[in-house]
Amino acid sequence: MSMTGKIKRLKQLLFRQYEQVVRKAPVLSPLRVDQTVEAEKEVGRSIENLQILWPAEENISLEPTENERKFLKISKYFNEGVYCRPNIFVCEVPQAYCYIGTGLVCTRDFKAISDSQMEYRLAYNQNFNWFKPLRPQRLKGGPYATINNVFSYCWQHWLVDCLTRMYSLSRAYPGRRIVLLTPSGLKRDWYESLTAALPPRFEVQYLPQAAWVQVDRMLLPSYVSARANQHLPPGYYDTMRKTTFERLGLPPETEPRERLYISRALAPHRRILNEDELVRLLNRYGFKSILPEKMAFKDQVDLFRRAEIIAGAYGSNWGNNIYSGRIKNLVFYGDRPPETHVFTFSKGLGQEHFFVASEGSQIYADFNVDLADVERVLQDEMKLQPSVSA
Repeated sequence: MSMTGKIKRLKQLLFRQYEQVVRKAPVLSPLRVDQTVEAEKEVGRSIENLQILWPAEENISLEPTENERKFLKISKYFNEGVYCRPNIFVCEVPQAYCYIGTGLVCTRDFKAISDSQMEYRLAYNQNFNWFKPLRPQRLKGGPYATINNVFSYCWQHWLVDCLTRMYSLSRAYPGRRIVLLTPSGLKRDWYESLTAALPPRFEVQYLPQAAWVQVDRMLLPSYVSARANQHLPPGYYDTMRKTTFERLGLPPETEPRERLYISRALAPHRRILNEDELVRLLNRYGFKSILPEKMAFKDQVDLFRRAEIIAGAYGSNWGNNIYSGRIKNLVFYGDRPPETHVFTFSKGLGQEHFFVASEGSQIYADFNVDLADVERVLQDEMKLQPSVSA
């Protein structure tokens, strides 16, 4: 390691030790954002006008096919093919504080509202259990809302966890002007997807990521998705797809005819090591390899709108499936037990989920795909025949 790298590493270690001391110091407790409340339990105090859009449900079936049950037997969650959903709601937070970069919303007395982050994600939020801002920026007007969270930088989480919450807001407040507080400096696809999916009368106000603001009234939508679960109630994905197609000037219906292999060659992790051999195999079945990162957002949407079958490694590259119809998905997992994001996402979109799972143990590791297993799934489970001879 170079001297510069050693110094950087030393600074990181020292800062982590400093963080632990500061965060645990009882004398500093009044200065920290370290208390949480649940919105539904806070109604009548710091939460007002809670509207339940979808009542809580138990034992919602993911309706797995016979092939999908094989996946659920080895998956990390939902082994029985059912799940429970809490209330989906929108509420109002008077005199709310908001950290723009992560979308963390706090009450007037600086208690973090766990529903603004998915509660388990508070551990990832650098502004929870840290110092309250000295001079938050005061914003007049509104009403304001936020859909951001700590995983917004991941494409699939951005589309499913964040953008879909706009439709809760539009359903709770039809025709109302709402200003979304959004971090400035969004990447191209993030910016264009937000613009294309924006409901009527919604506006976007871009602010620095590190900004704390206080507003007279914050409209807070609960999460529609959940941990490792992107199976949403009817209407959310359809509304987002319809709005995006219309804004981009694309035909309103999907036209399934393309077989796509989504490469992760440009990703920092979870790449397929024997991708050249895999691509040659998939080519025999009519697949073409694409790199969405090199395509304009509109071209991505149009291509996925025309998808018939999609194959690729597990990861955020599956987010664009929101623009596809009732297609077949072939997912390559590099670890066991595999995560269930893509499976539940597929079921929420009315798509079929097929899989090949390796025996790895690290979710971010690069991995090899068993080509014989891939061909078995293509022929025996997906009922495809090679269109090009070997």
